[in-house]
Amino acid sequence: MAAIMPACYEALGFKIWAQAWPKGGFMLRFSAAALLALVLFGLIFALLPAASSVRGSGVKLEGVKLRLYPAQDPKAEWRFAAGEISVDPEKGETALDQLGQGERWAQDAAGNLQKDMTIKATNLVIDGQDNLHAKQAELYTLADCSTFTLSSTGNKEVVINQQGGYSAPAGELNSPITKGRFINITANFDFSNFQAEQPKSRQDEGLHTYPSTRCVNGKVEPR
Repeated sequence: MAAIMPACYEALGFKIWAQAWPKGGFMLRFSAAALLALVLFGLIFALLPAASSVRGSGVKLEGVKLRLYPAQDPKAEWRFAAGEISVDPEKGETALDQLGQGERWAQDAAGNLQKDMTIKATNLVIDGQDNLHAKQAELYTLADCSTFTLSSTGNKEVVINQQGGYSAPAGELNSPITKGRFINITANFDFSNFQAEQPKSRQDEGLHTYPSTRCVNGKVEPR
């Protein structure tokens, strides 16, 4: 039988003894001191505190164009260009800062995308359901050339629900045929189902009997 040849190796400061067996295999034997050191090292490493996140979680992008395809409104898409976009995966939110103007595009009867609305807001938040939240937003509908300025009051904010439409505690509507200030506003995207209250001090406002302007291809023109 072939003789067993012991050998010694240094690894991480520990001595490891190896013996060559007759069939060419190896058997490693750790010394008791090496095993104890490994156990202590693992225990110390496990007890070390995790490094705290100074910047928080998420992703921040600058000078970005973004398109939103709402799952609740599959025939529409939103297009934004923002100076800064922050994504927070823990909250499921995307914040758009320095927004300027965004656009809503919707499919017509033939299935072609047409721009039907623009939105202006300094800051905008997209939640996990693709709904939009803002402190203030200015909406412009190209179909009737209506400008709708929505604003928040207290902790009630402007919400654009992709399934239902708009809601805001206060707002001002200005179009070729009507003008007024309203509270407790809800409306669908084309404003065909507009519901709101009008403050008593503003109840003299309403439809213009003889409007001096008209809406032509999304632009206000004099009559």
